[in-house]
Order: sequence, then C-alpha cells, then structure tokens
Amino acid sequence: MLYYKSTAYWNRMKIKLLATIVAILLTIALLPACRPSPPIIRTFAAIPTEVTAGESSALQWQVEGATTVSIDNDIGEVPSMGTVTVSPQKTTAYTLTANNKGGTVTKSVVIYVIPIVPADTKDTIPPVIKDINNSPQNEVTVIVSWYTNEPTTGRLEYGKSTQYGFTATSEELKTAHSVTIDGLDPNTVYHFRIIATDEAGNETVSPDNMFTTPPPKSTFSLELLSLEWGRKWEFEGESYGEGFGKRLIYVTGTAQNNSKATLRTVICTVHCWSGDRLVKSELHVHQAPTLPGYVFKFYIETLDDPSVDKVTIEFADHLGRQINFTRK
Repeated sequence: MLYYKSTAYWNRMKIKLLATIVAILLTIALLPACRPSPPIIRTFAAIPTEVTAGESSALQWQVEGATTVSIDNDIGEVPSMGTVTVSPQKTTAYTLTANNKGGTVTKSVVIYVIPIVPADTKDTIPPVIKDINNSPQNEVTVIVSWYTNEPTTGRLEYGKSTQYGFTATSEELKTAHSVTIDGLDPNTVYHFRIIATDEAGNETVSPDNMFTTPPPKSTFSLELLSLEWGRKWEFEGESYGEGFGKRLIYVTGTAQNNSKATLRTVICTVHCWSGDRLVKSELHVHQAPTLPGYVFKFYIETLDDPSVDKVTIEFADHLGRQINFTRK
C-alpha cells in the first residue's frame, strides 16, 4: 500500500531544506571573517648596515600581534620587541619571521661586511671613479668634481679635443675631489678625463667627458618691469566655444633698457615648467630699436601643456649673449 504525504508536509520539508542551505552558506561566508589578521612587523633594521669584518651591528625589531617571532642565522626565537648584536664575517641577510593563526609575515635586512685586507697583501685593485660632474661658474671658469671609492690623488686632463693637452691636479689623497679650471674660451666645447691613483699606485682612467662653457655675457642690461602669464583659447573660422580652437599659454610683460647704448634686437626666451621639470621653451625676437631708458613690450604665445605651473624668462642680445636683468 502506498502512502502519500500532504502538500503542506512537502512545503514544510522544502522550507527546512532551504533554511539548512542558507545556514551552510552563511557559515562558509563568515569563516574568513573569523580568521584573525596576520601579525604586523613595524620595524626590522640593522644599525649600521655596513661594517668591517670583525665589527658588530645591532638588529632591532618591533612586531605586533604575533604568537611567535624568530630570526634565522642561528638567532632563533625572540620576543616581539628587542635588539640583538651580531658580528657576521661576510655580507649576510637576516630574515625575521612572525606567525599567528592569521598567517606568516617576513622581513629581511642585509648587513654588508667589508673584508680586511691583510697588511702583507699588496693592493692591486684600482680605484673606482664615480659621480663625475661639471659646473660652469662663468664663461671662462668651470669646476669639475668627482668621487672615488678609496683615497686617491687626481689628475684632470682637458682640451678642445680628445688629445687634451692641459692638466689640472688634485694632489691630496681623498675620496671627494674638485678642480677649478680657469682661462677657458667662452661658448666652447671641451673634452676631459680623470686619472685617479691610490696609495698603492693603482691607476684608473675615466672615459672621455665633455662640457660647454657659456657664451659671454652681454654688455647690455635690462630691468623687468612686469611679467604676466596665463592661458587662453584661440579660435579659427566660425568655431565658437571652448574645445573648438587651440588652447595657448601666453606671456606678456615690459622691460626697460638700462644700458647706455641702443638695443637693436632683444631675444626673449620663455621657459615653461612643471615643478622643477622644464616642459618647453618658446623664443620671441623683439627687433624694434630700444633707446637707453626706454621701455619695450613683449608678447609670446605657445601651445598649452596642462602640466605647466610656472614660467620664467631670459633675454639675449643680437649676438645671443645673455643679458643681465633686474626685476622691479
């Protein structure tokens, strides 16, 4: 004999089954939320990070929320915050590991060890020349500087070709070197190279480098009375409204000829900057004669660059020599 359940019975069974499925899904969804967060390594540092063989460095750390903290290289388990002194014999990486039920996190530091060269071992390693820089002081003077990885003397060879021909020296044994070269020709390209010699006589010669001396300054002088810049739209044909023309940066101002001679031509160069980065430059030539004491106006346009946040200006005479100017 077959027995049939009523519709109400089956409906109750469906509701119970649905409730069970929902409970299982909620349990699965909430499982990650119940898991604790992994520990946090606030600091792990070596002080100092570079030592000579035989010297010590201190490992310092601070960890939050960890059940166990350990450091490798035979240090083992340590408290959540502390300091330990180590004396590695060679460059060594130390890794701190922090654990809890939420997971494991690690952080590493490296202590660089400089080996000791035995006194009876002859030094045959040549020095390293790095960070070569040149800084023109005026149209006839340049300072050349460089660093070496060990104390050396320095010899600077320079000239208008790779044949060089002139020499300047830095005789003292040191790592930071600087040589001033005088009597150069303005607006001229010079080649130079550096020869570094350490106390043991090992020598290193740098590759060829170049610098250019600035052009001579103009005998004219100006006073900048006003300078203004901004952005504008330029429209063509029957286009109206923003977005149909060209967006420009404009620079306008006035300057007075403070020289005793007439300025026949003034070359105005506008530099557009984004912070400390030069974005673009635009040149304008003012060709109307400007008598001593007279004021001339300038107006310069260039295509906009949205990153530009400031402009500067400089002036040159008809020979391209930079004109000194003061600002009112």
